[in-house]
Order: sequence, then C-alpha cells, then structure tokens
Amino acid sequence: MGLTEWIREEIKSSPEQAIPFMRFMELALYHPVWGYYMTDRQKVGKEGDFYTSTTVHPVFAETLADVAIAMFHAGQLRQPTLVEIGGGTGVLCRHMLDRLRESDPALYQTAKVIMIETSPYHRQLQKENLQGHEIEIVWHGSLAEAAAAGPIEGIVLSNEWLDAFPVHLAVKKDAGWREVWVTVTEDGFAEMERDPTPQLEEYVRKYGAEVPKGVRIEVNLGMGQAAHDVSRLLSKGFVITIDYGDWQEELYHPSRKKGTLMCFHRHQGHDNPFLNVGEQDITSHVNFTEWKRRGEEEGLKLLSYLRQDQFLMRSGLLQKAVAHSDRDPFTSHAMKRNRAIVQLVDPAGLGGRFRVMVQGKQVAEDCSFFPS
Repeated sequence: MGLTEWIREEIKSSPEQAIPFMRFMELALYHPVWGYYMTDRQKVGKEGDFYTSTTVHPVFAETLADVAIAMFHAGQLRQPTLVEIGGGTGVLCRHMLDRLRESDPALYQTAKVIMIETSPYHRQLQKENLQGHEIEIVWHGSLAEAAAAGPIEGIVLSNEWLDAFPVHLAVKKDAGWREVWVTVTEDGFAEMERDPTPQLEEYVRKYGAEVPKGVRIEVNLGMGQAAHDVSRLLSKGFVITIDYGDWQEELYHPSRKKGTLMCFHRHQGHDNPFLNVGEQDITSHVNFTEWKRRGEEEGLKLLSYLRQDQFLMRSGLLQKAVAHSDRDPFTSHAMKRNRAIVQLVDPAGLGGRFRVMVQGKQVAEDCSFFPS
C-alpha cells in the first residue's frame, strides 16, 4: 500500500465518504511513512522542488545572525538560546552559528541551540551539518515537546514553517460558508463542498464577515496551538517568523478569488494538490493578521513587520556587498555574494514576496534589535 491507497481507504471508511481538505493535506505532507516531508528525498535546492532564501547564499544566515546577536544583547538574555523550528537541512543554523562564532566568540561559548524537527530524515541532515559546532544542541520532534521540556530565554526562529501547516479550505457562497472536502471518484481524488466543521464555522463567523462572496480562503486553525506552545517555550526573548504571506485583508481580497494554495514539484508550480501525492510540496500564504492575533493572546507583542527586503536592508545586508575587480562570474566568490544580495532584496522576487514578523515577550517594546 502507498500513500494514495491509504488516503483512499480512509475516505471510503469514513461515514461521509469524504475527508476535510485539511486532513488530506496533513496526510499528503506528514504521513509518518509516505508523507512528503517525512520521506528520505531532497526537497530544497537544485535537486529538490523549490528554493528558499537560505539556499541562495550564506549571507542570508549571516545577516540573521547579526540580528540574533543584537537581540541577545538588547534583551539581556541570561543563557542565550537559539531555537529553530522546521530547519530543514540545518544549513541556515550552521551558517548562523559560523557567524556567531566569528563575530561574538564570548556569546557563542555560552549559547545553546534547540532544533525542532518532525522529519527523521531532516533531523539526520541537521546533525550532519551541525557537527562542526561543539556547543550544546538539543533536538525535539515537535514544538509541544520542546515547550514541555522547560522555558528558555532566547530567540525562536522559523523560515517557511507556518506555510507548511495543513489548512482548511472554505468558500463564501450566497447562502453562507462551505468547506472543501476530498472524496474519491473513478478519476481519482476530487473536491466536494459540505457545511464547515465546528472549529472552521467559529472562525469564519468571527473573522469572515468582510470576505467577499465567491472568494476561497485558506484557514490555518493550527496557529492558536502553535502560538501557545511558542509562548510556553519562550519565557523571555524574541520570535522571528519569515514566510510568504500578508495581512488578512490582502489575502482575503477579490484579486485572490481562488485562494493562495500552491504545489511545487521539481521547481514547477501549480494549484492541483491531487497530483504527485506525497511527492510534491503543498503550501499556502501565511495569514500574518492571525499570527499576530494569536501571539498577542499568548503574550507575544508585535515589534516589527516588514517585507524581507526592508528587514534585510535595515539589518545591514547591503553593507555585506564586496568590492572586487573580478571578471569571471563563474569563479568569483565576491560576484556570487553580490548577486545573492541583489536577489534577496529584489522586490519582484524573494524580497517582495516574503514577510518578516518579529514579536517579543518580556522585552521592552522599544527594544532596538537591529544591528547598529
């Protein structure tokens, strides 16, 4: 039996002969044996399915490390702890630690790292990539597990984490809200509409009044628990969330009538989640209004919300460009670094698509955390 057959059996054995799309997405991405993120195959980079800012160049991690150093000092954190959620291969953390060791050796010696990673495959890659660092590094299989292990003072960092949460799909009709479920036909998986499940019904009743009729939206009901667990984990410090998304009024706009759900397979993007099940990424834009709201309920105050290009420039990225007289773009490290800087702040590319939200707990609201 494979993943497709497993999902078929779950659908056929359910009383409704269908499952909510959220459950389909959960199985497609996180089934413990066949889920996309759980299998032993490369997902990021040239040989994978998509690129991230981390894969562009280490200068991205260097800039984040400079921000982290400024935060550790500004927040007056006792044992500085860096937590990364969903760190993939561990390359981002490795380059951040490289920079920390070079730039602030005293801070590096007292630092601790916590990696939160669901995938055994990625945990192994992280251990391989971080083996050059002899500071304390602890792994947890879930955010809840890490939170239960005890509070820390430090930084909770995620880069493209929330966009991978399974989401409910809902569409506003003349007669009210309907939820998208998944059923089985002779041709394979197909959508059908049903009344919203109770949790989704409560959400759209509270926050869906301004959504125009005919617009489909994605709803990440897992954000509440995630914010709760982040706050349990963090007694004092900062939360840095980097992802593609926007405020709710921009996401639930008529211009996005079909929603933002996207799939990526071998660097080809499309909107059909029923293709390549278990072999493609399924993702949706992050509702940063909801993440802010859930954070505030848990004592996480909004300190900054910027486009990635704006955040990186305020953090000193442009000052990392290198003067050179090289002529060969294929062998010049300086030219490669400078091209990466341009790519990271390109408003038509990564710089404009991604957002960076910084939240704080038990730190001054006017705390200056950008490198001076």
